[in-house]
Amino acid sequence: MAIEISPKLRIKVPMWTIIVGAVLLILLIGFTAAYFYFVFYINKISQELEEKNITTVPLEKAITEKEAELEPISQKIDDFDRLFVQHKKTINIFTFLERICLPTVWFSDFGFNSDTGKINVSGQADSFVTLEQQILVLEQELMVKNLDVSEVSMSDEEEVNFTFLITLNPEIFK
Repeated sequence: MAIEISPKLRIKVPMWTIIVGAVLLILLIGFTAAYFYFVFYINKISQELEEKNITTVPLEKAITEKEAELEPISQKIDDFDRLFVQHKKTINIFTFLERICLPTVWFSDFGFNSDTGKINVSGQADSFVTLEQQILVLEQELMVKNLDVSEVSMSDEEEVNFTFLITLNPEIFK
């Protein structure tokens, strides 16, 4: 018996199938590499988040403690603000009296009630005409709500003694 060698038939594979197979193999390798890369990257980010959470917990506690420390100070600031807004500037009264007082009129006694905004002043003028002019000046002043004149008398030196009760507009204290 003789051995016959038969030629092996070669299967012809079209070129497009080889190209498609190579592209699919490259895509498979790329997707697998991308999958492992993203798994590694997600794990790394998760660790960083955990580390930051560990460091933020003491920070949050410290912030809460500082807020507790600052609360009384904030209350004091609010109280001071309320006092400052309600504070009346009584120095304006002296400026007001200095501005409206005639040169020949002087005040010898002064009383002030900040609750009612009333000034009680006693003084002297050189004549009744000067006293009348002083009364007119006070009545024309916008800061004067009411003016009461009392205890008008003539002294031995021929000076006129008087007492004013002046009710002031609250705007003068601002």
